[in-house]
Amino acid sequence: MSYLFALTMSLLLVAILGVFFPFFLQWLAEEDIFFTTVKEGTVKAVVRGMRGDSSFSRLIMSFANYHLNDPKSAWYSDAYPDWEVLYHGKGNENGFEEGDAHYDKRSWLLRHLGLYWVGWPWAESVYIYQFEWNETYTNKDGSEKVLPRAEATDFIYVADFTYAIVTEGAETQDRLPTDELTLITVAVRNPYRALFSGEDWMRRITAAINRHARNFVGNKTYMELIGKDTGEKGSETGVTDDRTDFSAPIIKLNTLLPDDDPKGPRCGLLGRYGVEIRTADLQTVELSGDGKQRHQEAATKAYVAKQDAEAERTVGQAKADVVEMMGEREASALRKRLEVIKEHGEAGILLAGYDAIQESSKGPGNTVVWANNPLTVLAKMLKPETKGGDES
Repeated sequence: MSYLFALTMSLLLVAILGVFFPFFLQWLAEEDIFFTTVKEGTVKAVVRGMRGDSSFSRLIMSFANYHLNDPKSAWYSDAYPDWEVLYHGKGNENGFEEGDAHYDKRSWLLRHLGLYWVGWPWAESVYIYQFEWNETYTNKDGSEKVLPRAEATDFIYVADFTYAIVTEGAETQDRLPTDELTLITVAVRNPYRALFSGEDWMRRITAAINRHARNFVGNKTYMELIGKDTGEKGSETGVTDDRTDFSAPIIKLNTLLPDDDPKGPRCGLLGRYGVEIRTADLQTVELSGDGKQRHQEAATKAYVAKQDAEAERTVGQAKADVVEMMGEREASALRKRLEVIKEHGEAGILLAGYDAIQESSKGPGNTVVWANNPLTVLAKMLKPETKGGDES
């Protein structure tokens, strides 16, 4: 009897563990204990020892159709830098075997649960570092706003991600202080260099773009920047459509930075930090500080004045149309009366007179009094003259 009871309890315990064990593993992964989770398109670094005093161990990546050039892996290639992000998707030109399964050596259970092995807590841990960056978001009014962020993070994006660079107080050619918003799309090609180069790659990019934005703005007037003097489309917070002049020098930072030795082994953002700027767009140019408010007030006044002038032109045109229409109507009536007088003589005078009296008396309080009928004189003028023959 005791044997059956013990067996039953053991089976029950196994069942309970089977149900709750995956949830327990998920909880551990959320705390980066033994296991971790990695979002698609990101990388986490694993370091030896505790987080306060550690050295690099390896990288963990979750990125469909891409793998890391891990020096300890069977697919390592010395043709590429260590820990480079490499494409192995369909039609890749590097000869890599297609399919993610070839590069994923996790057990079936971990793959099913979406977990990655980190290591024993006292031996290995997930690397956490301080990172500062700007993102953009759309508020309830539909306007794009900048969201500054500064926090401890345990991952880095390897998929394309858009960052916002804000340049404040850049002077235009006509000495107007302006603020610029530049959006850059960045792809991390080598997360090891980005995380462990000893420099903050985002701060380096921000400084380089701010320097370029100030030079770009300083060579143009404010109206040129918002596309008003050049015939290009723009808005009060818009920019000229000449994008290439702005973006091309920023893209060149990928291969050469201002302080690089062109003959050095590793140059540019790619060589030194494993980071590539894929796109760079100057989104907005706005006047800074008090100038922004004054400019908005002036723009509002100009808009109101333009609308008032348009309204006055519309009313004036309507009045002119009415006068022209009334004149044409009166001229038509007068021609008809003259035809009646010319055709019927004295009788036509009476008919035309009655018609004129009727038209003139329309409206409240109108009274027409004729001392002499002017139409009689007009009839005599229009009556054809007849010459009689000589009497014999």
